[in-house]
Parts: sequence; structure tokens; C-alpha cells
Amino acid sequence: MINPISNFSFNFTPFAQSQNRIKTDVQQVLTNPITRPKLPQPTTMMALLYNNISFTGHREDLVRSIGHVSCPCCGTKMLTNGDMEDISKELSKKDTAEHYINTLHPYEEYMHKTEKDVFHKFEQWGKENPKGTLSNFLAENRESSMKACKDKQSEVFAKINSIASSISSQAGEKFANLTKVYSNTPVNNEEDMKTVRKNILSDIKTSKSIINNEEKFKELKTLADSLPTSKNSTDAFIVRYAGKPSEKIGTRLVKLSVGTIEHVKPQADGGRDRIENYLLECGECNHTRGDVSLKDWVEEHPEMKENTQKYFDEVIEKINNNELGRELDNYPNAVRGALKEQSKGTLTYDTSALKPKTDERPKKSENTDKTDKSESSKKPQTHKPNKPHKPHHHHRLNLAA
Repeated sequence: MINPISNFSFNFTPFAQSQNRIKTDVQQVLTNPITRPKLPQPTTMMALLYNNISFTGHREDLVRSIGHVSCPCCGTKMLTNGDMEDISKELSKKDTAEHYINTLHPYEEYMHKTEKDVFHKFEQWGKENPKGTLSNFLAENRESSMKACKDKQSEVFAKINSIASSISSQAGEKFANLTKVYSNTPVNNEEDMKTVRKNILSDIKTSKSIINNEEKFKELKTLADSLPTSKNSTDAFIVRYAGKPSEKIGTRLVKLSVGTIEHVKPQADGGRDRIENYLLECGECNHTRGDVSLKDWVEEHPEMKENTQKYFDEVIEKINNNELGRELDNYPNAVRGALKEQSKGTLTYDTSALKPKTDERPKKSENTDKTDKSESSKKPQTHKPNKPHKPHHHHRLNLAA
């Protein structure tokens, strides 16, 4: 009888050879860059996803390129990062009152009120002490400024007590006890002053039901906001920066005037990194606003309505004069929607002065066409604003006179 199994056999040799050949081919593909197959090149969007590339900086730089315009919040003329580099470099050359005053004088119009007041006091002091330093000036005035801050604090507390007592005996008694405690709290520096200010503001907010009067509540809050800090008081500024190097004090006088990117709709609320969600705003306003809604911020700062129009008028003038990159041609109209939405319709402005743009722009010479095209592919077309006029040596102030 024939055994079918014994007469039935498989030849595994060809199969084994095939397996080895496949392994070899795979190994060559993995290790040899010449034979490695090319994958399909991703589209631009795919490249962004795979490489996690962000053009946020590109958009922010475009808005920063607007340069020297008025802050839409406070109206102060804004500086650029380039200005700050120049100021820091110049201040580091020589630490004397005469040199610092001559360096900072061209930027006086860009300073906020408190910083401008400090600078004016320094100018007067510098006339008698041209070889002194900005650090010397603050150190000499620290004690008298500290006393002035305490006097201001007492004055504000007295007004708070007067208003609270006019509301009700309960409110009067509560704030009389609170201000008594804060008056006896040691205040030796600006941090102590800020702590007192923060606490009294918190007390006012938690006492809103006792106050039970919206007008009086706002009045008390405004008074507490006026307690001295380095942002609203020259004396508090002197107290805070006394003992610091002259260069740090000097740059601080203009630092908060540098234009920064403000998200109209905060990123925390889903605000996107797009030009139509950007305002160029001074560092002080940007920092102070924090997470306050735009609607509430405009209510607290009604001057913002006028200053926003001023901001866009200046931007439009630059666009009409072809001083900015093409990407900003429609910027004044593009940001309108976000401002209107976030301010609940309270922040509007007129852009009728914006001239329609065509594709026709002044042509450049043929020699520069190729260079310009290659450069434009690498970086955004931005315009560097003119810097504030710096006085020539024969315009410098003679502080020794």
C-alpha cells in the first residue's frame, strides 16, 4: 500500500531563498540612502503640521513694523525695540547726569506721565550736578519721597472713610477699622505700598453688598487705585528704584513706552494669532490690563475711544504713504470686527481715510529685482520707522551753565 504522506514532499529551498532576498532588500532600503525610496513631499499645510512651524512671529513683526504711533489705550507715542537697543547702548557709554539727560531728552515725548515727571526732576537736579549720576539723584531723594508716599496714603484713607461713613454706619465703621490697621502697617518700600493697595481694593470689592451703591462703589475703587505705585507716583518710582544702577533706571524711564502686541480677543478665550486680532499697544497698558475684558477696560478708560481713532488715523496715514508692508494694507478694516465684538460695540472707529490699494506700486530698478525677490521669500516686507530725532552735539544741553 502506498503511503501518500511519505511520497508527498515540499521543496522549501525556493521559499527560503525568497525570504532571504526580501530581508536583504529591506535592509538595503533602510540603511542605504541611495536606494531608499522617496516619500511623497507633504503639502505646505502638511509641512506645518509635521514640522510644527509657526508664523506667529512673522505676523507680530508685521504689526510691530508700524512703529512710532500713538497707543490706542493711553495715547502715548510708542517706541520700538530698535529704539530701546540704541538707548541702552548709548547710556552704557558714560554714567553722568549730563550724558543721561542728553541721551534721553529726544525721547521725552514718548515717556508716560510719571516717568516724564521723574525725568524733569532729574533734569533740574542735573543742572547743579552734571557729573552726578541718576542713581545718586534717586538715593538723595528716597527719604523725602517715602514720606510723601505715606502722606498720600493717609490722604486717600481719610477720603475713603468719609465716603464710607456717608453710605451707612456699618460701612463707615468697617472701613474706619480697616484703614486704621493699614495706617499702622509698616511701609518701607514700594512692595509694602502695593500690598496695602491690593488689600484695600480687595476689601472694597468684597464689601460691595454693604456699600450697595454703584456710584459710591466706583468712587471708592478709584480712590484705592490712586494709592501710590511706581506707575502713578513719581515719589513711589523714586522709592522703588533708589539703589538700582543708573542704566537700569534710565532704560526704565522709556521701557514701558515700547509697542507690544496686544490680543484683542485674549488667547485664553480662543483668540487667534492673526493680524486682525492684534493691536500695537504700549507695554504699560498691555501689562496693566491683564485679564480684564475689553468692554470693562473701555469703561474704566473711556479715553480709549478717542485714542483708538487716533491710532488708526496714524496707521492709515502710513499705509496711504506706502510706508508699511502690503500685508498691512487692510489692517485697519480687518481688526474692526474683533474690537467691536470684544468691546460689545463700544469701540468703533472711522477708516474712510484709507485709500483703496491697487497692485501698482512704485517699480524698483531691474538690478534690485532679483535681490528683492529672494529677500522677500525669507522675511516679511516691513518698514523700519524713522527714529526720534537725536540732537547734534551743538544742540546738547549745557548742564554746567
